[in-house]
Amino acid sequence: MNMLEQVNKAILLSKQGKNAAAEKLYFELLEKYPEDIRILPFLGWFYISTSQYEKAIKIFEKINISTRDINVITGLGLAYYHTNRFKEAYKNLKIAADANPTLDILDKLITCACEKTNHPETVFGYAQKMRTLYPDSPKTWECYILAALCAGHFEEAETYCAELLSIHHDVPAIYLSAGLIQEVMYSNYNLALECSLKAISLSRSPAALYNAGLIYSRLKNYTVAEKYLLEAYNTNENSPSLNTTLYLLYMKMKQFSKAYSYFKKSALEHGPGKMLKNLWEGEDSINETLYVYGDQGFGDIIMYSRYLLCLRDKFKKVILALPQALIPLFTEVLPKNFYQIVSLNTPVDYDKSVLISFLPYYLNLDFFENIPYSEGYIKLNPDITNTDLIKNNKKLKAGIVWEAAGTALRGPIDRTINVKLLSDILNQEGIDFYSLQVNPSMDCFNLFPQVKNLGKTFDNFLYTAIAIENLDVVISVDTSVAHLAGAMGKKVFIMLPYSSDWRWFASSGQTPWYDSAELFSQTTPGDWRSVIASVAERLKQF
Repeated sequence: MNMLEQVNKAILLSKQGKNAAAEKLYFELLEKYPEDIRILPFLGWFYISTSQYEKAIKIFEKINISTRDINVITGLGLAYYHTNRFKEAYKNLKIAADANPTLDILDKLITCACEKTNHPETVFGYAQKMRTLYPDSPKTWECYILAALCAGHFEEAETYCAELLSIHHDVPAIYLSAGLIQEVMYSNYNLALECSLKAISLSRSPAALYNAGLIYSRLKNYTVAEKYLLEAYNTNENSPSLNTTLYLLYMKMKQFSKAYSYFKKSALEHGPGKMLKNLWEGEDSINETLYVYGDQGFGDIIMYSRYLLCLRDKFKKVILALPQALIPLFTEVLPKNFYQIVSLNTPVDYDKSVLISFLPYYLNLDFFENIPYSEGYIKLNPDITNTDLIKNNKKLKAGIVWEAAGTALRGPIDRTINVKLLSDILNQEGIDFYSLQVNPSMDCFNLFPQVKNLGKTFDNFLYTAIAIENLDVVISVDTSVAHLAGAMGKKVFIMLPYSSDWRWFASSGQTPWYDSAELFSQTTPGDWRSVIASVAERLKQF
């Protein structure tokens, strides 16, 4: 039996469910033909077919260095996708979709681009290709509407969805897409919920249950949200999105221990925590080095960084791994004799490790009342705070941020304000306004030429911090700049959507995270006008 015949035998064994025998045969072939590169791709695809994605990645990465074969690139894209390495998945799936645009590849590429990696500039073209090649697939319908929303083609999404609903009355996916349109375009959570419940009546699928739970949470009916999310969870306990959503729900319910039980599963088994070794769980390790990995977005890392100060009597040294944009700021403000700061992918030696978002949990510190360093903990050296970009006059100096960033569709849109609505704030006399927004998608400066664009000068968060230091007040949606201003002890007005993030809880205008922050929340979903009016009035008083 020659080599290809033996490979075919291994494939047949796999199809028959005899996976151990198939893997053994592949290993025997590799021993017999160690130089034959044709065997490894078959083994990689065997691992994908048996959901052993980490093994598949090792195989395909080994081959990909030399071959760049499209079959290998496709396998890598799928394996990365299933292991939540979405940036790598996106790059490989994009190449795969250009070469062989199968329904599954296009589906996963668009999901990556819209929900995981924030590449809306590319997704709509692939969605159009998907609609041309697979016009009758419910997957196409979902992906096309999602991509249209991500790319800002709201009318197109709504028209297409209405067309589908007029033809297909019994497809749950269309009702879920219709609910997403109501949620994203109109903040109409009640109608979005009706769509999800209709989908559940047709099929009690995990996707429909998940959407219903999510919308009940947005309507602040947490008990019912919990019921639907747990029902979905019971069908797939290993789902990273379900574990993360349950974590966020229980944080809103202030059930912190229960929340972190789900967060552990999401972050340590499926997220960045799975690459860490010797996990720290709160014990004193005075003679050891702790590696703290910045696993969250910029704002979360800034918020959680206060807990780094609580580690000084517990460890010999702390190594802090951060995204590049945060490194200059923390290099400036943290003592170099105790904290070493590296980029996220830098290999280092350490004794124990922890995700930065786990610090308050393992330090056994309160999340709601006695939060440490709420007065401010990021202090700049006065020697570096001089800037000629901000006028030194008697006018009030205010920074403004109106757009939120993020990778999923719901969050950034929910926390972003149409710049046209800001006239009550930006047209006030006696105030110099400075934009702290980096790469805004909405042009503020033609509409409000009095606003000076500082954001275009920012290369990293140290530049942002220097600008904030020279301002009197910052006005921001819920994004990293709001956290940075609060962490610096600068007066900050934070504008929040109706269903705000867990950390703000059901606030009465104040937050225990930052003494200098004032919160202005929507009382009706989608109503930014009343929030802006309240901020404008407060600004006059200030």
